[in-house]
Amino acid sequence: MTLDSTIVRSASTFGPMQTDWETRIDMERLRTERLARTRAAMAAADVDFLIELRAENARYSTGIKRLYWPTIQLGGGPLAVLAAEGDSAIWIIDPDYAAKNIPWVPDDRFHTPYQMDLTQDVNSFVDDLYHYFGSKIEKARIAVDIWSPSMFDVLTKRLPGATFVNGQELMIGARQIKTADEIKALKIAYAISEAGMQAAVDILKPGVRECELVGECFRAMWDLGTETTQCSEVVNSGPGAHPYRRFHSDRIVQHGDLVNMDFGGCFSGYFGDFCRAFVCGDRPTPAQVDLLKRAHELQYEQLNALGPGVSPADICAKLGRRTLGHGIGISAFEGPHLRAQDDYELKPGMTFSVTSPPIGEEGVGGVHLEDEIVITETGIDLYSTYPYTLG
Repeated sequence: MTLDSTIVRSASTFGPMQTDWETRIDMERLRTERLARTRAAMAAADVDFLIELRAENARYSTGIKRLYWPTIQLGGGPLAVLAAEGDSAIWIIDPDYAAKNIPWVPDDRFHTPYQMDLTQDVNSFVDDLYHYFGSKIEKARIAVDIWSPSMFDVLTKRLPGATFVNGQELMIGARQIKTADEIKALKIAYAISEAGMQAAVDILKPGVRECELVGECFRAMWDLGTETTQCSEVVNSGPGAHPYRRFHSDRIVQHGDLVNMDFGGCFSGYFGDFCRAFVCGDRPTPAQVDLLKRAHELQYEQLNALGPGVSPADICAKLGRRTLGHGIGISAFEGPHLRAQDDYELKPGMTFSVTSPPIGEEGVGGVHLEDEIVITETGIDLYSTYPYTLG
């Protein structure tokens, strides 16, 4: 099976540095357009204030770089409140640094953070809302992108005249169509991810541990300026490749093992994420070759079926799949997704990681493939350039 003519292949045409000799990513335009889309979504939902506790939403709307916590952190990284009109307010671990170095937010709008799963902290947060926004909050329509039990209790009791609505649905709608600068950032993030993949492939030989492959991938991506990684990264080998295991271990990779590597870096908040399969130290067996060919066919079917004007639900029904992949952008896993229950129309500018269903056989191994795409006016832009291979 081959790729349809509606699929174009592209790659980032420049590096991550800013230059004066060509137009790369216009960061000011990136921030301005994202804020405009956020405010347009607020206006469409008749929202007066938007509380953004999800770090990716705060980054999208305000351009404030966040800490990437290994666990759920409600409040430290940062928390932003946007008003339909006027200045935002930001609660962040480093308010003094932010006030000095972030000129698009007034320096008196930064505050030390609260832990928004603690009742006393949420009460202090409400006091701050009165300080920044006054009595307008009392009867406002307020969107919240994630709740803690303490937030629900305190906000509804302290602001009984306010109406609270789903801010995450609002932000998914605002973020789903990527701007030209966002797509450029995603392609650089993929290039960083590809470099990490190649660094791991270069040391893939019998005796290397799965964790060492991840470490070498990390080294290459950090060298290129990644902000973080899209997860703790997946390497599974030998028996760990079927059934598919979505993390790495200290297993020693052995001669002839089938090895899956799923890596992703991050550039300016935007994520890469792709997966390939390899054989360690030998030519693949006929059974392994057959397994990869089947994975190729499954992935080609999905890529060929995607394009503007169709729905993920219809494609899943036609191909007999539960999922085709997930959205990707300023979050490594963001809506809308490509699942059987996702009955919406694909539109130009949407971006996805397309994932083949993991397949495998006992004693042979398992294969999982993943590619990144942009929906275009005529089909898709497949910007994952790394080849499919077994060895």
